[in-house]
Amino acid sequence: MKGRQDHASLIKETIDYFTRKNMQIYCADFPGYKKPIVVKRHAPDMICMDSETGMAYIVEVKLCSELNDEITKEQFEDYPKRIMQNGKSAGKNMQFCIAVPEECKSKIQETFRKWDIPWRDNIQVLGF
Repeated sequence: MKGRQDHASLIKETIDYFTRKNMQIYCADFPGYKKPIVVKRHAPDMICMDSETGMAYIVEVKLCSELNDEITKEQFEDYPKRIMQNGKSAGKNMQFCIAVPEECKSKIQETFRKWDIPWRDNIQVLGF
C-alpha cells in the first residue's frame, strides 16, 4: 500500500505477507488476533511461526516518524537477542522482522548504527 499509512494498516499488510508465506500467526496487535505478550520490555506487534523450520518471528511495525523514539531503540536492542527455547530451532536466535513504509526502509540500518546497536543476521526489514 503506497501513500498514507498508519500503524494498523502496516500491521495488516504484515499479517497478509506472512500468511502468504504460510506462516502461522500466533498473536498480533490487530482485531481478531490474540494480543502479543511482553518480550523483555515491550510487546511486539506480532509473533508468527514457520511450521517447517519451527522458527519464531518477532515482528515490529514502525512508521518512519517512530524511528527515533526511545521505545524503538529498546525494541531494536531486545528483540534480535531472543533465543528459541524448544522445537526444531531450539538454541537459535529468533528472527526479528521490522516492517516499515517503503520510504524509510533504507534508514533502518542507519538507525541501528546511530544507537550503536549491532546488526545481526537474524534481522530482516520489510518495506510496504
